[in-house]
Amino acid sequence: MEISLFAVLAVFVVLQGATILLTLFLASRGTGLVLDLFQELDEKLAGAIKGLVESGGIAGIEPVNPLQQAIAQMLIGKMQQELPQRAPNGQFKENVE
Repeated sequence: MEISLFAVLAVFVVLQGATILLTLFLASRGTGLVLDLFQELDEKLAGAIKGLVESGGIAGIEPVNPLQQAIAQMLIGKMQQELPQRAPNGQFKENVE
């Protein structure tokens, strides 16, 4: 009893096609599941953040030290200042204001 090569190849092609279709179906279902889980996580995180904001924050956190706040404001002001200008030869020019 000899099986023809054509029959073997036909069965192989049909099985490969079925495998591809099954893989695509499972991938689409998995993607939908992951998207649903991310949506649920997003809603839970939003609810937790909203609850924290409405309750006034987390208990037990110390208020900001005024000295640290002043230093932070000074550093922010320094970062927002105009940067030094350079001449075409690459040297720094004086800031004339």
